[in-house]
Amino acid sequence: MQRGACFAAVRQQAPFTEPRMPGRAALLVLATAQKPTLTLDPPWSTVFRGESVTLTCSTSHPPGRRFTWYHNDKFFRSTEENSLRIENIKMGAPCRYQCEAPGFGRSDPVQLTISKDWLILQAPYYAVFEGDQLRLRCYGWWGAKVSGISYYRDGTKVEPSHVNSELFIKQAKTRDSGRYHCTGSMRTPVIFTDFSSPKVSISVQELFSSPVLRAAHSGDPIEGSPVTLSCVTQLNPQKSDTLLQRFFYKDSRALGEAWSSPDYHIPVAGLQDSGSYHCEVQFSSVWKQSPKLKIAVKRIPVSRVFLEVQPLRGQVTEGERLVLNCSVTMGTGPITFSWYREDSNQALRTETRSSQRMVYEIRAATETDTGEYYCMASNGNAPAPSPRVKVAVKVPVSGATIAADRMGPEVMAGESLNLSCSVESGTAPLFKWLHNAQELAAISGLGPPTAVGNTLYFGSVQLGHGGNYQCIASNQLSPQRVFQARSEILAITVIEHASSRVVVPVTVSFLFLLMGVTAALVFYFKCWKKAEGMVFNAQGRDTRLPAQHESPGQRLPAPGSLGLQAEEPSYGNVCPLEPESGEVEYTVVNIKKRSGDKPKGTLPRDNEEYYVSYSVLPDPKPTWESAAGARAPEGKSLPDSDLYENVPHL
Repeated sequence: MQRGACFAAVRQQAPFTEPRMPGRAALLVLATAQKPTLTLDPPWSTVFRGESVTLTCSTSHPPGRRFTWYHNDKFFRSTEENSLRIENIKMGAPCRYQCEAPGFGRSDPVQLTISKDWLILQAPYYAVFEGDQLRLRCYGWWGAKVSGISYYRDGTKVEPSHVNSELFIKQAKTRDSGRYHCTGSMRTPVIFTDFSSPKVSISVQELFSSPVLRAAHSGDPIEGSPVTLSCVTQLNPQKSDTLLQRFFYKDSRALGEAWSSPDYHIPVAGLQDSGSYHCEVQFSSVWKQSPKLKIAVKRIPVSRVFLEVQPLRGQVTEGERLVLNCSVTMGTGPITFSWYREDSNQALRTETRSSQRMVYEIRAATETDTGEYYCMASNGNAPAPSPRVKVAVKVPVSGATIAADRMGPEVMAGESLNLSCSVESGTAPLFKWLHNAQELAAISGLGPPTAVGNTLYFGSVQLGHGGNYQCIASNQLSPQRVFQARSEILAITVIEHASSRVVVPVTVSFLFLLMGVTAALVFYFKCWKKAEGMVFNAQGRDTRLPAQHESPGQRLPAPGSLGLQAEEPSYGNVCPLEPESGEVEYTVVNIKKRSGDKPKGTLPRDNEEYYVSYSVLPDPKPTWESAAGARAPEGKSLPDSDLYENVPHL
């Protein structure tokens, strides 16, 4: 037996026995601790002088056969057993005990206090952590009975009071820390006396710190990126073998089961992942919650907005479907699309979808839908506009109508005439004119009309301009689609002015004839025997005048009735190439000179006049050359619309 300040006798206890491990996980933790555990029985840090205690040195697996014991950091003794009993403890300074096992190092110290008071408050020798049970005992000298026990913490009575000798706290919390003492009555050799124990400091240590939820990224995450949330806490080093569980919450809703890992992963963050997050850390009955962390997943701003039109190039036929497709190259989350026309601030349509493309459709486009269009897209940021596109809704031409600027189908030669072509409907129509079913061109020998827009101008209508007119309106809606509309046929009849029927032939044809006849008469009366003949030669084509073109009143007197003794004048109508047509082009008068008496049976001289039968020529200004060449060239015919007639004599 060895004596010292804190003990009177030391006795070896039972041989070493391997402590029972709580489980595989605890075994792994202890195996890495490399430090034995020293326990005290009874488990009180304060005892009375003369009492006994037992020290036990525990390791995670059987150590070598020797244990070393230390008292106040000095070698105390070496044993083969892991237990050491200290009996009849004497008064002295507080004692610190430690043990050491081969391969495990030295244990943490155990503090033992020896008291000389009548009443003491006994507290556990080991550290108390939150969640642990806390037992305090109000203990009298050598186990004397104590009555009327009360417990106090920091001078305040602890409720409820316990009638027994112990104060039991099932799950200690850090707030249970403080300076405790107890009071009670004990019977002394004379009377019952009230006693108060010395104060004992009790510290309920934090098992782990209050967690903090942190995001691995700085700032708000971008939609589509991963997000990692870490529930960070610090475990007490003395409880390194403690396995903590973590729970994650979003907007107070649990995100799955318990996690042993401190991290919670969101592989692809979306707008729906925005919210208020927090975590809870649990061990046994200890729960701690982190402050809330707000996560706002940001959308990728909308950029590069385009508007596509179908059909391509925005060329739409009235009644067809018009599709305006608005799309964004970048931008996440629900996107709001709006379509606009021209410079209007009023949207044609607005719709929000979780898509980067949206379509606005006009099922049957009308001409009023023509214009410039653009779209705007936004996902909560400033709206981004698209470039503008032009849409042209073209209407096929229909209902072409031709009209003249006068009443009736007849027009006098020399007058002006305007023909107009209009359509009931049609976008940007073009007009083409037909004359007698042929595309209008300069009519041979005539002044051509002028086509401007939908109007055909005749500055001076001529006989050859007569005939059937028709206009064709057309528009081209695409390279493969051309629409046409034909008007009805409009017949235009050109008639000569009354004065033209006389003046023009007299001025041209008859004037020459009259000059020839006058010259012949002058010679006839002067010379009587000589007469100068003027011959209008019809290129050897000498025929009779058809009866329907020569009335009796228009016939010239027979040569004999004039009393001419010279050769009588011969008359011949020059006929067309086809005699059966019955049309006369002009009349040839052939007067040959002869001598003789004054004609007999004639009218008085002052009333004498010659009868000449002629016809109107196609050319309003005939000449001798045109008369001589009036016969149509070989292989050609005169126009069907040219009309000829005999004119009464002057």
